[in-house]
Amino acid sequence: MRSSKFTTAESYVAHRDTTSRQAKEKTYPILLFIALSFTLITNLNTWAAENIQTVKKELPAVKTEQPPSIDGILDDACWQDAPQATGFIDERSGELTKSQSVGRLVYTDKAIYLGVYLYDEMPDKIVARQTKDQTRFQGEDWMSFSLDPFHTHQFSDRNFFMANALGTKYAHLATGRAEKSEWIGLWKAAAQIVDDGWIVEMEIPWQMLDYPDTKEPIQMGINIDRGQQRTGARTWWSNLGVNEFKENDGHWVDVLPPPRQRELKLLPYLIGGYSGQETTDSTYTARAGADFRYEVTPQLRLIGTANPDFDNIEQAVEGIDFSYGERYVSDRRPFFSEGGNVYKVGQLFYSRRIEDMDGGLKLFGKLGKNTSVGTLGTYHKNNQNFILSASQSLTATSEIGAAFLSHHKQGNPSNNVGSVSGNARRGRFAAFGVLTQSWMDASDGRTGGIGLSYNGRLIQSTSRVFFVDPDFVNNLGYQPFTGYRGVNFTTMFKNEWREGIVRSLTLFAHTDVANTYESEVFSRNIRLYSELLTHSDYSFSAFWHGGRFKEFTDSLFGVSLGARASDRFNNFSVDYEWGEQADEGLHRISANLNLRAYDFTAGLTSQVQWHFEHRYQQILTLTYDFSPALSLGSRLIWQAEGINTYFALRRSGYAGTDFFIILGDPNALEFKQRLVAKVIRAF
Repeated sequence: MRSSKFTTAESYVAHRDTTSRQAKEKTYPILLFIALSFTLITNLNTWAAENIQTVKKELPAVKTEQPPSIDGILDDACWQDAPQATGFIDERSGELTKSQSVGRLVYTDKAIYLGVYLYDEMPDKIVARQTKDQTRFQGEDWMSFSLDPFHTHQFSDRNFFMANALGTKYAHLATGRAEKSEWIGLWKAAAQIVDDGWIVEMEIPWQMLDYPDTKEPIQMGINIDRGQQRTGARTWWSNLGVNEFKENDGHWVDVLPPPRQRELKLLPYLIGGYSGQETTDSTYTARAGADFRYEVTPQLRLIGTANPDFDNIEQAVEGIDFSYGERYVSDRRPFFSEGGNVYKVGQLFYSRRIEDMDGGLKLFGKLGKNTSVGTLGTYHKNNQNFILSASQSLTATSEIGAAFLSHHKQGNPSNNVGSVSGNARRGRFAAFGVLTQSWMDASDGRTGGIGLSYNGRLIQSTSRVFFVDPDFVNNLGYQPFTGYRGVNFTTMFKNEWREGIVRSLTLFAHTDVANTYESEVFSRNIRLYSELLTHSDYSFSAFWHGGRFKEFTDSLFGVSLGARASDRFNNFSVDYEWGEQADEGLHRISANLNLRAYDFTAGLTSQVQWHFEHRYQQILTLTYDFSPALSLGSRLIWQAEGINTYFALRRSGYAGTDFFIILGDPNALEFKQRLVAKVIRAF
């Protein structure tokens, strides 16, 4: 009985690709509904402008001839008369925070300089753990400086620069950049803990930013925010609130940025190695490749790669938990993440679909203040791919976009996909819509949806109507199923407390109802989730998922306990799930343990599942840091398909020459007798 049910589930997944011309004709009322939604979005543009916060915080731009020394001490002459950003507000309460901060901002023709004094009445409880640059801070004190040079209030145009109390830094640039320091830009940060808090200084070169080409002073969007681990408070100079409504950013007034200098940067690599596997090729290998970056205009970047090295990039590991369809697994390859903020096409483009490429080009950036474009092309002897994406900001709270994707694979028909989308918000209410069309031989399927959302301080809710035609095909996208349509509704409640036992409470509910185009049940789902986090850093969560998928019924419960939940280096959690999925009993136990001591870090993720069959997966990660730049690491993956492990000595993420010495294959199912040395140098 068990085997037959498993086979039936697989057959239903395969059945998703069948098409029905009569069924597709039923989509036209929905297409009309989507067309009307764009009219609604257009009208909301006007309403959105009427609800922007009227009280704006401003700082006048002050140019200095004596820039500060970046040492975490605010004793430089330029800071004495610099404009001050004061009056920081708790995003939850909307009131002035108890632990205030004071920011100072000046600039020269070479760089922007920021100094921030972050007061804390308990400096001995300031938390600073992360020592590696370009790693997001978690479970510690941090501060961030945001800069919107084009003043569009869109996230895609937003840069932010973060630091913790150790002076470790993280930069997010508007277009997205790879991790090599010379590629991102050589900026500086220094910090120190003092008797009444901590201090941060930053130097941000203009050359690493995209900004308008102007000879007249302009206005830019700026903000400073801070996270305090002890209380959980997040505070803003110009309060964006818990939903981060970016139209409420502060203003940097009358700043005159310098003329841009076009740059050509090269990032070549060399690889030499030995493989003990029996192959028809030589066991010795040598190869070379390179990336380049060129500024076509002050706002347009051209990125190219020749013979990229994907084999030695550690990809995310797909879990063993049961799924009716394909699971989404993130892609860590730098070429596809570069400029990622411009390619805002969501699951329309799933870069892991492109497995092999001999070369690629990307051109992305600004055609105007409110117009962003991005193109991507990849070439391989067996397949070629092309993507064009464009977006237009209409107001600070509305935007429209379009995308086109083309996939050509030897021996298969071409697959082209076009998409248009839009969104607009008026205050806390927003509307959004998307319509996508595919072309492949005689097939011309569509998918689309429209929705409304409410973004309150405590409650956020979204409702959506959607459809996917049976003959919709996107070989470059993530679309596990086709041939269904329905509605869904999601709501979440979250509140935080700065004192007491409970730090935060989250309640989440989601339901969806969908049928096939033959009016049969596709899904009936309800998901309930709750999470409690204490100020002593313990977490407890529970969930229930029940309903139907086609002919199968689900009812699954789960609980999770965690200790030191916000500490990424030293934590423990255990999860237990039980119930029924696909009409079959299921039990799943998962545990995570992370420890760090004396520059040594260990992580263990263990998962065991009893369902249609007994499956298991253990992932052990070990790292020793000789310095923030130089480390020795290893990952072992043990599962039913085999045991794989690899070791790597690497110097990466900082200015100068990077190198990797890798024993094994990071992404194989079983250990490979393989030794590779790789050297990367930026020019």
